[in-house]
Amino acid sequence: MQDKLSQGKEAATEKLGKAKEKAGELKASLADKLEAGAEKLRQRNQSASYAGSTGSGSTSIATDDRMAEVSNRVAGGLQASADWIREADLDSMRTGIETQVKEHPGRTLLIAAGLGYLLGKAFRR
Repeated sequence: MQDKLSQGKEAATEKLGKAKEKAGELKASLADKLEAGAEKLRQRNQSASYAGSTGSGSTSIATDDRMAEVSNRVAGGLQASADWIREADLDSMRTGIETQVKEHPGRTLLIAAGLGYLLGKAFRR
């Protein structure tokens, strides 16, 4: 009986280790994708500013400046998120997310939907 119990504990520990390893890989992959999205936004912003520099209207320049500012802010946010994900401990992330969802479920849902939309839009092109 003790032998089977110890074998079960070893198997559970092994599976937990594999799950943590897989979570670490997913964490790194997500951070890489966030960085890639930030870089795409920055590149798109640069190419749009070069293409818009030949325009003749001051209205289009003001609109382009606003879009460039928003794009830079989103890219900075994606980069900051990627850095945070790389540095964060999985256990502290889990407890932080659980606390956030319990205290502010509506806000958390809106943030998740917004991030999903932005990431989908960034990676679609």
